[in-house]
Amino acid sequence: MRTLRSLLFLVLLLLCQSAWAAKGTLVFVPLDNRPVCLDYTVQTMEAAGWEVKTPPREFIANEKNLGEPEKMMDWLEHNADDAVAIVASSDALIYGGLVASRTHSIPLEVLQARAQRLLDLRSKQGGQKQVYLFATIMRSPKASSAPVEPAYYKEWGPKLFRLGALEDKRELKLLRRREAKELAALQKEIPSAIIKDLYTRRQNNIMTTELLLHGVESGDFDYFLIGRDDTAPFSQAHREARSMEILVNELPKERIRFFAGADQLGLVLLTRAAKRLQYELPLVNVTYAAGVGGQTVPSYEDDTVAESSKQHIYAAGAFPVRLRRHADLVLAVNTPKNGKTLEASSSVNNYKVPDATKNFVSKVARLSNHYPVALADVKFGNGADNGLVKTLFDQGLAYKLASYGGWNTAGNSLGFALGQGLMSREYGAGAKKVLLEQRYLDDWAYQANVRLQAYTQLIWPNYWPNSGLEGEQLTAAEAFISREMVRLAEPYLGQAVHEYSYSLPWKRMFEVQISQK
Repeated sequence: MRTLRSLLFLVLLLLCQSAWAAKGTLVFVPLDNRPVCLDYTVQTMEAAGWEVKTPPREFIANEKNLGEPEKMMDWLEHNADDAVAIVASSDALIYGGLVASRTHSIPLEVLQARAQRLLDLRSKQGGQKQVYLFATIMRSPKASSAPVEPAYYKEWGPKLFRLGALEDKRELKLLRRREAKELAALQKEIPSAIIKDLYTRRQNNIMTTELLLHGVESGDFDYFLIGRDDTAPFSQAHREARSMEILVNELPKERIRFFAGADQLGLVLLTRAAKRLQYELPLVNVTYAAGVGGQTVPSYEDDTVAESSKQHIYAAGAFPVRLRRHADLVLAVNTPKNGKTLEASSSVNNYKVPDATKNFVSKVARLSNHYPVALADVKFGNGADNGLVKTLFDQGLAYKLASYGGWNTAGNSLGFALGQGLMSREYGAGAKKVLLEQRYLDDWAYQANVRLQAYTQLIWPNYWPNSGLEGEQLTAAEAFISREMVRLAEPYLGQAVHEYSYSLPWKRMFEVQISQK
């Protein structure tokens, strides 16, 4: 018996040493340099004790310039030797970033040559490196303007979206007679050069992604994660996703996942890499707010929250469990009672706290006494639920959470809440508080409140653009935002609001950067 105990102790010691030794350098190529894609993601992993190496910032796509795919790939090949795992955006390494994937005119043969370099990456490193890749299916926005879409979207965006939606319905044999006439009219009305430009790019992107799928089949990638960027139940993106899903379903699920979202994919895969290196398989139980709950189909997405949650859990290197007593983490998802996700800027998103929110917070409070709780706030699109956040602070729960996410799309919020929640046990002293403060200040204070105030009180009255702010405009906007962030958040976060600076890194109103001073 003593020999058996000694043997078990030795095995446990070796496992612990392996897990400890696994913490090392992760080489990471982000989608672009927006805070959620780069800074917040890197901070999360560094808070958990990992070193994260990224390409020089001048190679990464920013608000003015597309990324440098060839230079980033050269950098990646040169630095791969230092890594225990590689996590990379194929959009960055093939097109130059997310915006570039929507606007480029790169010949197909160049795109596929770059994809081939990714397929060869593991073999060039002696076949020993863990390689995790993430890609996106090009989005179908209802309206957008340059530079994040081709310039013609400013005039034709809504009609291009409708064209894709009707063609999607036609393929699904759901097109009505009136819609068939509308489709024919759109095909005549939209200039053929615009349709050719858009559909050629989309087809080239799909063909390049299909080439990367061979890396899953052949084992060139340990994992391939494909995100559906801003889609809808009927859209061109949904149409392409259906054909892609047929191919994905033929591949081993332990190496590939396919779900809604884009900006959260880097953190999800870095979390998976970390858990695999430490020989961990966390168990995650999911719970929802009352009402439609997991059957909610959020804005900008084409699947239920329940399905998205499950797929995110698998992709992050964890496993979903129904029995809560087995869980290492509870993912609590704040969904709208009626299943309709309005915008966070809606007047409905006020500080009144309905019974459903009170009950949900009570559930979170009970759970947090026994489990780490990651809270994904997806009740509204593009920002937090004001009533929820108010109640979390009023009841002293805001800092008891393992993580919080309530920004942009439901998939974005799910991915960040889950990734930071799974890493939370490993955070150094004070790190969890900082990461939570960043999310409350960004997702709640800015996105759900101050952004709209800046629009209505500064940007629109002065006829300034929503993006492309320069000089005095940018200075005035950042000063307004900094002042209003402090005014709004200080009653909740206290002195902490003064420990951060607030800036517009892409010189537009869509995102803010929350940085420690």
